[in-house]
Amino acid sequence: MKKLANQKAKIVTCSIIGLVLAGAAMISGVVDLSGKEGSMSKVFFLFLGAVIVVQVIPGLMLLGAMLKGVYSLVSKKSRVPVETDTK
Repeated sequence: MKKLANQKAKIVTCSIIGLVLAGAAMISGVVDLSGKEGSMSKVFFLFLGAVIVVQVIPGLMLLGAMLKGVYSLVSKKSRVPVETDTK
């Protein structure tokens, strides 16, 4: 049981790291501005990208918890014992 929980924790950690890296890669394309803009616009876009990335992670964690709850309800319903007729 602990091995399974440890494996799930590793998967969650790796997916969070992957999301942060993917968000940083996407934002790096947005920040590629021409030389006419000042440095504050670049800082603003970096901040905006950081906010988006930080909001996506809890959202995906909540989605995972919701899906886990739905699937646990489905599995509980499928494990209902069948009554046998003993006449």
